[in-house]
Amino acid sequence: MEKVRKKLIREKAVIAVYQYLLTNATEEEIENYLNNYYKPRMEAREVALCKTLVFNTISRIDEYKPLIQKHLKKGWTLERLSLMEKAILYVSIYELNDYSKEIVVNQAVELAKKYCDEDTYKFINGVLASID
Repeated sequence: MEKVRKKLIREKAVIAVYQYLLTNATEEEIENYLNNYYKPRMEAREVALCKTLVFNTISRIDEYKPLIQKHLKKGWTLERLSLMEKAILYVSIYELNDYSKEIVVNQAVELAKKYCDEDTYKFINGVLASID
């Protein structure tokens, strides 16, 4: 798959994880959302990859929470982060298993610049860069 489409899949996965965090949606609701909203805009293979990324990320969120907490600034808590910041971090941490840290961090920073507050990308970069 070409690079541009990987970026699209990652971005759509972050948005789906954000929706999950926002609404506490069930797996069936997420599946319906991905099928109804993404299928017209993405190839079937890309939708399948996006679903895999979303569901694997969601299934590991509880593993990722302490990892993120460990790398936050002193005095900060996970609850202080916005849902979009969490979604970006969760998807990115999952992707660290499959892609180089540099690629994952760069993509996360791009998403933070697009969807979060002005300086959030620095925070996202710092947290992901500190994860082994």
